[in-house]
Amino acid sequence: APLNVRAIVYTWSSCSFCRRAKELLARHGIAYREVLLDGKKDELRKLQELFGARTMPLVLLDGERIAGLEALERAVREGE
Repeated sequence: APLNVRAIVYTWSSCSFCRRAKELLARHGIAYREVLLDGKKDELRKLQELFGARTMPLVLLDGERIAGLEALERAVREGE
């Protein structure tokens, strides 16, 4: 993985919001690592508790917890 990874994106393969989040990060040149949660119910539950949200995707951007595509769009806009 590249050393300049700024985001970790927790996704499901079937999630259109997750796909759009990855496209958004790529479009803005933000390097990310994807963690697929398909079939990992326990891991997903822990992350949802940590993020305080049930929405997807869950994103760690520069160490900040962001839940959902809309919140990610906002954070990317504000971070420019």
